[in-house]
Amino acid sequence: MRTVNVKGLDISVLSLGTVQLGCNYGINNKDGQPSMEQSFGILDAAMETGVNTLDTAAGYGDSEMVIGNWLKTVPAEKQPFICTKAKHLDHTSLETLRASLKESVEESKKRLGLSQIPLLMLHDCDEYFQDEENMKICFKELKENGDILYSGISAYAHHDYKRIAESGFDATQIPLNIFDWRQIDNGGLKALKDSGMIVFVRSVYLQGLVFQKPEELDPKMEFARETLVKFRALCDKFEMDPASLSLSFVLSLPGVTSLVLGAEKKEQVIQNAETFANIKLLNEEQMEEIHANFKDSEYRLLTPSEWFNAQK
Repeated sequence: MRTVNVKGLDISVLSLGTVQLGCNYGINNKDGQPSMEQSFGILDAAMETGVNTLDTAAGYGDSEMVIGNWLKTVPAEKQPFICTKAKHLDHTSLETLRASLKESVEESKKRLGLSQIPLLMLHDCDEYFQDEENMKICFKELKENGDILYSGISAYAHHDYKRIAESGFDATQIPLNIFDWRQIDNGGLKALKDSGMIVFVRSVYLQGLVFQKPEELDPKMEFARETLVKFRALCDKFEMDPASLSLSFVLSLPGVTSLVLGAEKKEQVIQNAETFANIKLLNEEQMEEIHANFKDSEYRLLTPSEWFNAQK
């Protein structure tokens, strides 16, 4: 699998998201949380197909614990680069922030069975914006003490990516998909690229919405029908299936390092890797046509938490 060198790291263009290993997740998840044996199969398949990066978080249920148990079966020289995330920190003072962040790191290290976390991200960008200078101090100390190797911030599309780009952190994780042009059009993605940060992209499939057939939508999702009809028309025109077009779009954007995709079965990991191997980047004309179709996508379409709160 192709890798991208950023910050001295060779990161596979496909990273395995592991929220599914710790809890039920996703609109298309029909099977629930995998068993430990199934999870090991998913992780093994990822490594065998060339994926060298795992994305997890303290807030992903049992995910860190599952990965930690699996890592015991993997030789040290073959272990992947692991990103995990901390959240719900105490911002009362520098001392309480330092203590709560340190506690979160120690708990993650224990669950993962690691002496050092390769990449620690803030799970909520708002925690960084709430206390930027103290957060920088605490992450700097964690690096100096050897608790973490790299630092990062996980964000949502409504956050100020330009401020993240100026943070001095090593990495960020952002949601991005073919329907969402907000941070492309406002220069946010370019700012991240220019900063030299590692840029992980999640929600490429928008929690599986790209796979939904317009005629089979839940009645409460009727507002997404027109967008999906246009999307399917572009799939036909470009002679690409929904997964390939979704992935190709994001990989065609300058500055993107790796796409974070989860899986409930090892067969999905293998299929994802095969899809990545055959991805063709989109040309300028194709990107402009996509922009014309989706540049004004409505907020609730881009926000899964709003889907089933929407009226017909």
